[in-house]
Order: sequence, then structure tokens, then C-alpha cells
Amino acid sequence: MKFGLVATGGGALNDVIAEVDALGFETFNVVDHPSFDQPDAWTYLAWVAARTEKMRLGTHVTGMPFRPPFQLAKQVVTVDTLSNGRAVLGIGTAYEHADFEPYGFEMLDFLGRIEQLEEGIQIMKSFWTKETTELAGKHYRLEGGATFSPKPVQQPHPPIVIGLNRRGALLRLAARQADAINTWQLGPAQVSELAEHARAACDDIGRDPAGLALTSDVILARGQTREAADQIAGGIAQMARGWGRSELVTQWDHSGILFGDGDNMLEQIAAFAEVGVDEVAISSSDFDDITWFSENVIARCP
Repeated sequence: MKFGLVATGGGALNDVIAEVDALGFETFNVVDHPSFDQPDAWTYLAWVAARTEKMRLGTHVTGMPFRPPFQLAKQVVTVDTLSNGRAVLGIGTAYEHADFEPYGFEMLDFLGRIEQLEEGIQIMKSFWTKETTELAGKHYRLEGGATFSPKPVQQPHPPIVIGLNRRGALLRLAARQADAINTWQLGPAQVSELAEHARAACDDIGRDPAGLALTSDVILARGQTREAADQIAGGIAQMARGWGRSELVTQWDHSGILFGDGDNMLEQIAAFAEVGVDEVAISSSDFDDITWFSENVIARCP
């Protein structure tokens, strides 16, 4: 099992970022919402790149509607270059109403945002792998043969991770375009069901399902009971629904929270591994908790 960190507190880890890099996390991720109190995600990751050597650097996840494909492609390549090939593009359709109209972004319906996401990914892949790029799409139009340089350090391009919590059109898009999918707050049983649909989506297009990795974001609740974890999950679900997420994708309980002591967390992580999860990422910006997790969970995980 690999482990990731989702830093939720803006620049709370700035003074200890080099120490975090030595704690055994595979990835360091930041959230990316226009309405949040945080630095620009990709500018911040460029700063982190200069101060770390090991962790892969990405977002969980950037909303495609908020950045033109050229801008995002250039930002990802900048981080990839500065980090010597450690950038990971976490990308999604975006869902929080407060991120759209208040900042001048049109919020298309869900299927429209899926179409927009696929066109954006196609453009970025073309920028990263081809000499010139043109696209006459529904949401983006590039004419005249745009060139793009420098190319990314990672070939053919940095990994693309699509954030999703449900089967359907977005999962089928991930099967076509992504290297991994990322779930938020789902427990092992829910991830297992999603994984079955992911395998079917890959089979339908002749893709090896093993090439589409599964990653899961969970909350770290060190020392908490199962009952407390249920309460935490319920509170986060209510908050997410207020932001615009549907009840369908926010059916959360203690199974999406790492709680208790190190032994209990290792049992929970084993359940994620059993359903095919390749990486579990904890959400936290508390350095003491992160260090404890490294020593009591990462160091002891088979």
C-alpha cells in the first residue's frame, strides 16, 4: 500500500515541509477551490517542489472549469520540471456552487462538465505529447496549430487522476483518459462496488483494468471511537451537500475515516488493500498527527 497526504490547511505545513517529505508519503496533495482560503494550488506546489525531493506533487482535485487547458497544462509542466518529474494532475468536474458564478465561471450541468473535462484533458495531452494542437470542440476551440514547450519530464505525460465517487459517465471518461481514479470519504465496500464498474468500463473499451489505479482519500481521526468517526463522517456529508454534492455520492460513515489507534487503522487499510486500492491518502495539516501516522501506520504497514 502507498500512502498520500492531502494538506487541508493552506500553508500550515510550510515550516516543516522538508520534514514531511521524509515521512514516507508517496504523494503530497492540496485541495483546489476558488472559494477556499488558500494559496493558488499549482503556484504553491511549485514552491513545494523546490523544498522536497521524494513526494509526488498534485491536487485532489483541480476543477477543469476554473483553468483554461493551456494554463493548467503549463502549470503542471512547471511543477513537473521544478520537481524533476514528480507532478500528478488530479482533475475533476468541480461541484461546489460557491466556486462558480461568484468568480465568473459558468456552472454547466453535470454531463456538460464531463464533456468539458474530456475536451480539456484531450487538449492537455496533445500539448504534452504533440508538436502542434488544434481542437474544434463544444467547449474549447483551438485554431492555427498551437505549439507547447517545454514538454513534461515524465513521458508521455504526468499521471492524470480523476476524482469521482460514483459510476456512470464520469467513470467511463476515467477509463478512457485517466491513469487513476480518486475517491473521497468512501469506505472499502463502496470502493469495491465502484471498482467493479471501473473494471467493466475498461473491459468495454479493451483496456486492461490493471492500468487504472484506485486511490482513496480518507479523514484521519487519531484516537477517536467508531461512534465519533460516524459523527465526523455525518458532519462532513452535511457540509458537502451544502456545497452542492448530491446525497447519492455522500453516503458516508466511519468506514471512510481512519480512527482509533495504529492497530485499528492498519486493519482498516488492509480492507482497502483487499478491494484493490493502491494508495490511501489522509486529509490533515496537523504535523503532530501526520508524524504519528508515519511512525505508527506507514512504518508498520506490510
